Amino acid sequence: MRILNIAHRGYSGKFDENTMLAFKKAIEYNADGIETDIQLSKDGIPIIIHDETLDRTTNGHGFVNDYTIDELKIFRTKSVPKIQAIKDIALEKKELLKSTNSGEIANIENRRNGDFKIGKYTLKEVEYFESTIGEEIPTLRELLELFSNSNLKILNLELKNSVIEYKGLEEKVLRMVDEFNLRDRVIISSFNHLSLLKIRELEGNKKTVLGALTETTLANVPQYLKSISVECYHPYFLSILNKEYIKEIKNAGIIVNPYTVNNIEDMKKVIKAGVNGIITNEVEILNALIGNL
Repeated sequence: MRILNIAHRGYSGKFDENTMLAFKKAIEYNADGIETDIQLSKDGIPIIIHDETLDRTTNGHGFVNDYTIDELKIFRTKSVPKIQAIKDIALEKKELLKSTNSGEIANIENRRNGDFKIGKYTLKEVEYFESTIGEEIPTLRELLELFSNSNLKILNLELKNSVIEYKGLEEKVLRMVDEFNLRDRVIISSFNHLSLLKIRELEGNKKTVLGALTETTLANVPQYLKSISVECYHPYFLSILNKEYIKEIKNAGIIVNPYTVNNIEDMKKVIKAGVNGIITNEVEILNALIGNL
């Protein structure tokens, strides 16, 4: 079976993480799935953002749950330094082409089919960056609408409730997934395994696929996951490279989707280990590697 390419926070290797743009680009660049993070606004709306605070990825300040959804929608994302740097290179290159070779840039501007690259981006993408200052913080509903109309195989919703206890988060997410009839395409994961148990209590007759996130090498993985009725193991990738360790997990029928694997050598290592999917920022790099297997 083909290894699944799961776009971490959308295609976050080139676009602002956890934005509708990053999710749309994950689809456009042929990811198999999307991984993202769910929190609640002050008025209880499931929203998509990784950090419990706004400061790193937006022009806002303070805790996410101190703002209503209407207040959060006013903020705009800002690119993290790595993404801003590759954006700046592309923007500078476009300006240089304009100033040094008018014939070449005229030729470029006639090519609107997206195949011409300026730096790491297409011409259309660079023009979009020139005309746009940041993205909105999306809601879970917006993403589910996009996902339900796509051919993506998996949507991995990580419940961000290890630091802040968002009361009702599990109920709200499960209810919305059911509203879109997406349980067969969704994995709900969390570092807070009590939250996974809560999902099991709430789900009713139709079983939800769950993923246990871990940061370190967990002992007795098959026994532990069976005890909490979880099908997927989502470990930090360096913790699952021991052949005997992952063999035991795989032999127990557990789905292994490590995070966050971004360079080609590490991708090769986890593929060799026998994982089912790879959660990555670098959608195009992983697709090229999988295509050559």
